[in-house]
Amino acid sequence: MRTTFLFIASLALMGLRAQDTTRTRPTLLQYGSRTVPAAADTPTIQQPGDVVIHQDERITKLMERYATHKHALKGYRVQIFLGSEREKAREMRRTFLLKHPDIGGYESYLAPNFRIRVGDLRTRLEAEKLRHELKAEFPGCYIVPDEIEMPRLAGVRQ
Repeated sequence: MRTTFLFIASLALMGLRAQDTTRTRPTLLQYGSRTVPAAADTPTIQQPGDVVIHQDERITKLMERYATHKHALKGYRVQIFLGSEREKAREMRRTFLLKHPDIGGYESYLAPNFRIRVGDLRTRLEAEKLRHELKAEFPGCYIVPDEIEMPRLAGVRQ
């Protein structure tokens, strides 16, 4: 009997907590000379304003320092040339960039060879796709892990 009473009392208390006891006034909207209450799903009219950001000057200095450093990002590139002749490597890079201007091409030297690597690919799967596309043009190409450039943001000129 006592447990039944406690059970019923706890249900009653839970029911009271579930009810919303706070009442708020409806938002009022201006339509010309009329003022009407807004419906629950009616968006409020936004007014233009100014945003003021207060921040410590050390944050500004930190952001300036961060922008001046190069930040390495681990990823993959497809190597299309490896050889000891500098002019042949540069010609290969030029030819590649003429055919694929949207894909970056990079020349590097690791004694005694020059390397031409292309693409800034974040995943091995993206690198496999590019290698497959270039395989007919450059039969000896292969994927190498490398530090890649940060991806460019759409609409941002550099």
